[in-house]
Order: sequence, then structure tokens, then C-alpha cells
Amino acid sequence: MNNDAPVTTAALQGRIADLEQQLKLSDEGVSRLAQRCLDLEKEVQSYLAAHPQSEKHTDSPALLQPTIYFDAGFGFSEKDTLTAPDYELDELTGAVTATFELPVTAQGLRFDPGELPCCVTGLSFSDDRILCRPVNGVCLPEENTLFLGDDPNYQLDGLSHYPAGMKLGVTYGYFPLEELADEPLFRTVLEGIQQFQKTKDSEVQHIQQLNETITAQQQAVAALQQEIAQLRQKNAESEARCQAYETSLEGVLNSSSWKLTLPLRRLLGLFRRKN
Repeated sequence: MNNDAPVTTAALQGRIADLEQQLKLSDEGVSRLAQRCLDLEKEVQSYLAAHPQSEKHTDSPALLQPTIYFDAGFGFSEKDTLTAPDYELDELTGAVTATFELPVTAQGLRFDPGELPCCVTGLSFSDDRILCRPVNGVCLPEENTLFLGDDPNYQLDGLSHYPAGMKLGVTYGYFPLEELADEPLFRTVLEGIQQFQKTKDSEVQHIQQLNETITAQQQAVAALQQEIAQLRQKNAESEARCQAYETSLEGVLNSSSWKLTLPLRRLLGLFRRKN
């Protein structure tokens, strides 16, 4: 026996009206969601247009690999370079280890930790005699170095020569700046450091120019002092000759022959006046 009340036409129409209302609200929600998606897409496109995404150089292992340049008597060049076959880079910590072996005797060495702007920390070589000096980097506390441009490198000193077959191990932390290039705060700090470095370089150049001017003035003063010394020497020699002439003249005037010939000289004087 079916106890359900019969469905009237009015009830069906009401149910249909409810479903139509729900469908309308659903369509409006979908439309709003679609519009929001379009707005977000426009925002993303605007951001990408204002902040173009360049290709990440850190994806190229060759640009991260350390290199040794050796001077075999002809200066540093791309053909006289070494890479480390056991080179290892921990991508999580940035720790790098590598060992190089010189093929020939070298007069000088240059170390490149990579090819990208970076921060190098804790640089250490297996030979304690070797000293490293950043050529184009900014020295930071605790012996860290910030390289703001491409081709960062260190000049290695401490030895007069480096024999063939010498093995040189190196460890350091390597942190490419490209990973932080899109961070506004980092860009601001980096610009400040770059401006500081430019100011420092300008001051160093100015000091160098002042030192060159001082050196030139000192050389001019030394030349003048030498000239004065020569003039004094000549003056002393002239005074000595004058003194010698005076002494000689006094000797002549006081000599017996000069006194004995006095009447003759007077007679000659009278004779000349008459003529």
C-alpha cells in the first residue's frame, strides 16, 4: 500500500522553480569564478611583463664548476686551465670540494670558483702556504667574499713557483646570487653594495692619483735640491779660486821682485802718459 501523498502540479512547479533558482545561482558562481580566474591571469601576465624571467644560468653545470688558471710563462689564458675530475657540489649546503693536479711547472695560479656572481665562504686550500686574494670581489667579515660581476676569481700567492704534478685541494661554500635576483630586498641591498663598491673604487683611484702627484712633486723637489747642491758646489769652487787668486796676488805684491821693480814701473807710467 502506497502512503505517499500525491504530487500536485503546484508542488512540481515549485520544485522546478527551486531548481531553476539554484541553477541560476550556480551559473552566477561559475561566472564569478571564471572572471576571477581571468583577473588572476591578467595579474600574472602583468607581473611577468614587468619582471621578465631570464633563463637561470645555475642550470648549466659548466658555469658552476671551479677552474684553475696556470701561468706557464706566457700569462693566464683560456688554453692553460684545469678542471677537477673529482669536483663535488652539495646543492643543499653549497659546499664544494675539488682537487687539481698541475700538468707543468707554473709561475702563478688563478682560481675561479665559478662563472656567476656569487658569495664564496670558507675558502681553504690544502697547501697552507698558499694565500688567496680576491681580484674583483668585495671582502666580507670572516674571510668571505662577495662577487658582484661575472668571472669571479682569486689571485693565489705564497709560492715562487708551482711544480708539475703538484696536487692542490680546495674547499669552499658557493652561493650564486642569481637565486635571489628576484627578491626586492636583496636587489636593494645588492644595489647599495654595488654603489658602495663604486665609491670605494673611485676613492682608491683618487688616492692613487694623489700618491702619483705626491711622487712627482717629491721627484721635482729632489731634482731642485740636486740642482741647488750643484750650484753651491760651483759657488764654493768659485770662491776657492777667488781666494787662491787673492792669495797669489798678495804674494806677488809682497814679493821682493815687485818691490825692486817699483821705480821702473813708475818710470814706465810717466813715459806712457807723455806719449
